[in-house]
Order: sequence, then structure tokens, then C-alpha cells
Amino acid sequence: MSGRVEGENGARAPAIQVIVLGAGGGPQEHNVTALLIRSVKTGWSKGSVVALDAGVHLSAITRILQETQPAGLGVTVALPHTLETGPFAGLEIISTSAATNAGYITRHLIDTFLITHPHLDHISGFVINTAGLPGARPKRLAGLPSTISAFKQHIFNNVIWPNLSDENNGAGLVTYMRLVEGGSPALGEGDGKGYLEISDGLGVKIFSVSHGHCIEKHPHRGSSASSRFGSFDASSLAASPRAAPGSTAASGPPPLFRNSAAGLEKESICVYDSSAYFIRDNATGREVLMFGDVEPDSISLSPRNMGIWQEAAPRIATGSLAAIFIECSYDDSQSDDRLFGHLTPRYLIREMQALAAVVEMAQQTPAKLDWTKKRKRVTIDTSRKADGASMVEGDDHPVSPKSTRPTKKGPSSLPGAEHGGVDMPQIVTPTVELPLRDYEVSAMPVAQAPQFANVLQGLKVVIIHVKDKLTDGEDPRDAILAQLLEAEKKAQLGCEFIVSRSGQSFLL
Repeated sequence: MSGRVEGENGARAPAIQVIVLGAGGGPQEHNVTALLIRSVKTGWSKGSVVALDAGVHLSAITRILQETQPAGLGVTVALPHTLETGPFAGLEIISTSAATNAGYITRHLIDTFLITHPHLDHISGFVINTAGLPGARPKRLAGLPSTISAFKQHIFNNVIWPNLSDENNGAGLVTYMRLVEGGSPALGEGDGKGYLEISDGLGVKIFSVSHGHCIEKHPHRGSSASSRFGSFDASSLAASPRAAPGSTAASGPPPLFRNSAAGLEKESICVYDSSAYFIRDNATGREVLMFGDVEPDSISLSPRNMGIWQEAAPRIATGSLAAIFIECSYDDSQSDDRLFGHLTPRYLIREMQALAAVVEMAQQTPAKLDWTKKRKRVTIDTSRKADGASMVEGDDHPVSPKSTRPTKKGPSSLPGAEHGGVDMPQIVTPTVELPLRDYEVSAMPVAQAPQFANVLQGLKVVIIHVKDKLTDGEDPRDAILAQLLEAEKKAQLGCEFIVSRSGQSFLL
């Protein structure tokens, strides 16, 4: 169902609310990535709120309530009281204490935490808060199987933190939910097919994206474990023959990629997986797209963003995708070799140009065309040109892109690795395996930038994960927004760029 709920004056009534708990990417730990999402139709009912990442959590909810609870609460304002302003407007609170009310929200309203990837700035709030706020049922921690594996091996392992999960004789406060990449074809119907219902009113689909390559040359933490093979959890296996004795590296299925052309096993570069979630309001079909940390396709060793844009394009063309929440960690003064798997305005604009080009294609495509069954291989130009994106066609393939596990065999160097002793990861897209060294731009059919202006009109692009510089001078948020707006003058995409701040609420 993609129903259009009309409000006053013909405007669409809000269907989804997003509350920004943490909008930064560090180094200040009080403002790292965390968002709350709910279907407006369900109100503030039990289990109606979903958290996406939780670098910060309870402390941010408490602070927002402190700023929005009315003066005189419990004295001149009777309890219980329904909040009239702020992100939690409409919520009935029962205490004068903001901390107590925040505890109620976390304990009773939030059942599921969607984790994009297991870096500390995305999970620390969840980890610390879980033991202190036990409820009547465990919290669901959902993500790619490799993310769950990382939690089991490296977080809830009785070393870094007690095993609070319901696996391996844990405390049972957390239950793992391993999500199938691209959605499960056995779930849902119609436009909601493949979406997993995670709360009353909300469904999700997850896709993996690249968060840069690992700087160490070692078997990595499950980055070759593809959820397309099912709910594979490397930590459930015994010792891996590919892991060194004493290593905490996750085991995984056999590498998805070929070795060198000569058949010799060479060292491979390991790509770190993050993810993106399509979150859908079941009643209206309205959606938001939320990214974890992500790097640009144009400099990635495992480019996957274009696959996300292909999924998003028909939703934008029909008006069902209201907003994209995506990181932009640095301003354009940050050099490519210091991005560490993140975006800057120059690269975000290129990604939006790539999206706009695919949206144009979707607008010219019959509405009934199933893009998941007839998908073309589309990728951003790896030559890093500033003037747009490139596309390439191919066959369907059920496996998402991943990189191989490295095996040490002689010297190598990351810079210029395609010319040295490194076997580059190979792209396994919805098409076919392809070594990056064979991925020649000159051989690709080139798609121009969008032919028309304002292709993304009506779409909000909300910036998250901005890193503070902690220096005098211009605020990085202001610099990033200024650079995006300047680039938009030339690109003429039509989308609205918003740099989010902690405590901000979006009704979409």
C-alpha cells in the first residue's frame, strides 16, 4: 500500500517521526549517532518506537525531556501530563524527573535496536544502558549477521561486557535478530513484500554498504559473511582453519571471490561492512532511508551505494521515500587519504547525482516494473571525476558485494595495490563477479548526470555523523551545509539539505 494521507490544504499528513538523539560522529561522546523512529499512527504505544544505532541513548532522551517538560510539573501542572511541545509531544509522562521518564521510554516504548555496524560510536549507549534498564522482555538487537557476530565475539563476551544476550548461557536481556540482506521474499505482500515488521506500524529492509577498508592485513571480523547465505553467524562455529591461533577474527563461508589470474593466492584487502535501512510505515507506504557510516562508490574497493540508489529510485519517483539520512563526516578540506570510509560534501553531491540519474530512469519506467527482478548494474565512475556517475549492465546475482579475507603471501602496499602484490576484492553485485583490476572505466557505458533539473524535488537529505574539529573557527556543520548548498547551485538536484542537530524532530 502506498496510500497518500492528506492533511489540511492538501498537504500530506506526517506518517513517520524521526528524533535525532545524536547527530555527531565524535570525538565528543555525548553526541554520537543515534536516532528514534516511530509510525505516527501508532502514537506512543508500547513497543512503538525503534532505535537506529545507539552511540548515545538514555542521556540524550533525558536531556531532551529536561528541555521540554513544562515548569511546575507536579506542582502547578498535574501528573500524569501529556507533553505539548518538543520531540516527545503527545507522550504522557508520570514523573517530575526527566530521567525517570526517559527510563520509561527506553524500558517500555523501545523494543528493537537496528544497528548499522558495530563501531563504538554507534553502539556504546545501547551496551551500557541495557544492563541498567531490564524490562519484562529482552531488547531485540537487529543487524547483518556479521554485526551480530561482532557483538557476540567482541562485546557481549564476558570480557568487554557481560554476556547479556540469550545465547551461550547469557543473561537473556538481549535477543539477536539476524536480518536477511535485501529483505526476505517470504515476508510481506504487495509493496510491503520483503519488509520485516519490527514494531507496530514499521517494517524494514537492510542492505550492506562499504565503510572503507581495514588498515590491517588480517582475517577480518566477518566481512566476507554474506547474509544472502542465510543467517550465518561466524561466532557460532568452532575455531576456523583460516584464523590464527588466539585470533578473535570471525570465521565465515568460503571466500566469494577468485584469486589472482595466475591462480596464486595473494593478499587481499578487507572491506568493512556497514549498512543502510529502508524503514517503511505500513499504513501509508511512506519510507525513510537511513545509512550508517558509508564511503563514496567512486573511491571504494567494494562500491555498493548504487545498488541502494536503484532501490530508492522508484520510491522517490512515486513520492513514497520522504527523506534520506546519510553521513557527511567532514567538510571538503579533508583529503581523500584521510576519509577513513566517510563522505564529504563533494562526494555526497556525486552520490546524489548518481541517485538523480537513476530516478530519471525510474520516472520513465512503467510503474509495474519490478526493479528487484530486472536490475541493471549501475556504478559510480571510479575515475573520481567531479562531473557525475557511470553505469554498467550485467546479469542478476543473488549475492551482495563483499571482499575476500586476506591471506598473507608476500609484500603488498595499499596505495597502487592494483599494480602490486595485492589481489583486489571483486565486485559481486546483483550481477556478476568482477575483479576490480578488470573494472575499467573506459569499458563502461557511461550515463550522464541527470538531464533535467530538480529531479530530487521534495526529497529531504538529512546529514548525520558530522565530526567536530574542536578548534576555533567555523562550525563544521555550517561549513558542510554551505559547501552542499554551493554545489547544489550547479548540480540543480532539487533536494533539501539539512544538517541535523541533537534534539531535532522530523515529521515526514
